[in-house]
Amino acid sequence: MYLMKTKFFLISLILIGFGSIESQTVLEEIEIGKEKQSQNDCRKGIVHFQNALRKNNNSIEAKIGFAECSKTLGSLTDAKRAFAEVLSRSPKNFPAVIGLSEINIDLEEFSEVPKRIDPLLEEFPNHSSLRILESRYLYAIGRKELAIHKLKILSEKLGYPKDVEKMLGELYLRSSQWKESEESLKRYISQSPSDPDGFYLIAKLGLYRNYFHVPNLLSSLADVEENINNALNLDKKHELSRLLLVKLKMIQSYSSGNLDTNILESGFKLIYELAREFPENKHYHALEAALGEELNRSKFASFHYRRSLQIDDLDEIERFAAEEYVIKNEKEESKLRRELGDYRRDRYISEKYSLFFKSAKFHLLRAKDLNPQSPTIRRELLDSYNLSGESIQYINLLLRQREEDPTNFKMQNKLEFAIANLKQSLESQEGYVTIEQSGVHNSVVSTSPEVFVFDLESKVAFPEHYFAGRLLSKALRYNLQNLFNVRLPSDSEFQMIRTSLKELDFHPYSKTIPFSVESLTVLDKERRNTAKIRYVVHGNYQYANDSIDVEIYLYDRTTSKNIGVWKTNQKGRDGLSTILNRISEKIKNSLPIEGKILKVKKDEVLVSLGKRDGLTAKTVVRFVRKGSLITEGDVTALGQDISIIKPKNRGWEKELATGDFVTVRLEQDTKK
Repeated sequence: MYLMKTKFFLISLILIGFGSIESQTVLEEIEIGKEKQSQNDCRKGIVHFQNALRKNNNSIEAKIGFAECSKTLGSLTDAKRAFAEVLSRSPKNFPAVIGLSEINIDLEEFSEVPKRIDPLLEEFPNHSSLRILESRYLYAIGRKELAIHKLKILSEKLGYPKDVEKMLGELYLRSSQWKESEESLKRYISQSPSDPDGFYLIAKLGLYRNYFHVPNLLSSLADVEENINNALNLDKKHELSRLLLVKLKMIQSYSSGNLDTNILESGFKLIYELAREFPENKHYHALEAALGEELNRSKFASFHYRRSLQIDDLDEIERFAAEEYVIKNEKEESKLRRELGDYRRDRYISEKYSLFFKSAKFHLLRAKDLNPQSPTIRRELLDSYNLSGESIQYINLLLRQREEDPTNFKMQNKLEFAIANLKQSLESQEGYVTIEQSGVHNSVVSTSPEVFVFDLESKVAFPEHYFAGRLLSKALRYNLQNLFNVRLPSDSEFQMIRTSLKELDFHPYSKTIPFSVESLTVLDKERRNTAKIRYVVHGNYQYANDSIDVEIYLYDRTTSKNIGVWKTNQKGRDGLSTILNRISEKIKNSLPIEGKILKVKKDEVLVSLGKRDGLTAKTVVRFVRKGSLITEGDVTALGQDISIIKPKNRGWEKELATGDFVTVRLEQDTKK
């Protein structure tokens, strides 16, 4: 009996000892995790929190640490789950309330926040962390003035506590209240001189307050760099300071107007490190891809364009940037180029019979640019050309396919039928279309109004995609030219104009060239005996959360006025093509239908206007010289690019001559 009691006592001691060792191990793992977390090394810290949870899954401290590190590393799903588990057991756990609510705000899940924090605010009305969270929420839902007002009152009431002053400085900064932001941030730095966040925010203030004033921006760079270095001296891994330093280097690299490769290389190294430390951050991958492209580092550019689209395939601006990159730099058989082309092909096929069929054509043309040899894309192109009456493009594509497959008799029959129809067209009968072995050529030269498209300016400082203003402008030019038959300067002339404009005004961060009335004389610099560019497109944009918001103006240099203003936005998939179609259609409809007399015949005249320009059989054509009406005429034969007009007045033969100006009577003028 005594022996049994002794054994029982020893076993109990052993179990108690093991329990004590186990308990100490959990606490040690949590302490190490917190230490790593305080050093901004959540990649290592989260491992220790996970180890602690394996030993004791009920540890609230371990769950909070795991959730906070998951949030820092971008694993929001894991963070939400862990915070929610803590709150299910401890509803008043402030770190969990704040952490989960911050994620809800970032994901725009606004309805979840008030029901979680309002009861706590009633119980703890002066809890600074909860009030800061409340202000973040109010600011996010658009009640910016109230957010700042509440926090300002709390700060004065509590004697300017540092955490409140820090948030006030951030909110003032976001609201462009530069003086107030600087005052709050200086108070914060004086109370927390060892916190890198203070120096980071004051550096950010220096850049953001001067972003739209380039001379001031350039003169502030030295002070900004000093503050960033102060932050990094306190914490060399400080993520936001490193990202801000990348942007600073980007500005410095173009401060003279031309690229300084060495400076941009230093920025590239920083974003290289950030993209690997935070592999789920699509912004870092997008930035590394763009800088890699500028530095001709094709492997980096290709990989990171692809990675950023894997993280967010709804980013239409990043997608267009990747397409432009591969068209310029990669062969058709490259993996990224094939994937991008397949995406555009699939979007076209899914949208061509929908309400968005007009913007679907954009997808098809991009697919053609990316994968021109794809049999599926060629088949879709043939159908599209045939349905839209683009006979020359239809025949030329058939000719290319016949060369590759001369035994395809079905294709040969289609080709012969299309050529027979083309020979009956007005352009062919008048000798403007020639059919040769190499293809069909159209010699009609359009004289419709020309349009110059400026870069779009960002509404906010340091836009998410620094190249978006240039890229949206390029996409709009592409759409106007290829889908709406709007005449633009040639690519070579466009680049020459941009080079001249760059000498007048240029933003070293976005590389955009802004619109100004004073700079418009540059548009005609190289034009001696040709018509001047009359119409100018300019505007601004904002991009956030996969939503594109644009405001576009059409400026008439003759009247020195904007003759059209359009605002539109679209979010998610097909957002870019939809916006481009809306704006292009507005621009096309706002331009006058203008042409010239190509040939004077015995009883009629041939003009450089056709169906593409909007003419119909009932259109009344006007012949004008030096602003004065000579006569009007009716359409007797209508082609795609040219038409035959019968003038109404007697003796018109003595009045009209080749090269005379032709326009159309506006629809409202035809009403009796």
